[in-house]
Amino acid sequence: MARKVAVTLPDELYDLIERARAVEHRSRSEVVQEALRTHVGEPVYHPTELERRQLVEGLDATDPASTLDWGDVRRQLRSRA
Repeated sequence: MARKVAVTLPDELYDLIERARAVEHRSRSEVVQEALRTHVGEPVYHPTELERRQLVEGLDATDPASTLDWGDVRRQLRSRA
């Protein structure tokens, strides 16, 4: 079962979520769920310092407005099959 929750975020947190989802090709829900799991202690993958640096570099180099929505990526992949 899944429940919808409306959450108000400051602009800087919203921007972080948008940048992370663009780089990782995930939905907002997936990014927020992982953040909550990490915060409350449910086991999740923890990147190494090198992976963390690479992610930050990727986020800094990515313009969220120029990235594709995950749904668009899936449609493109399906059309190539």
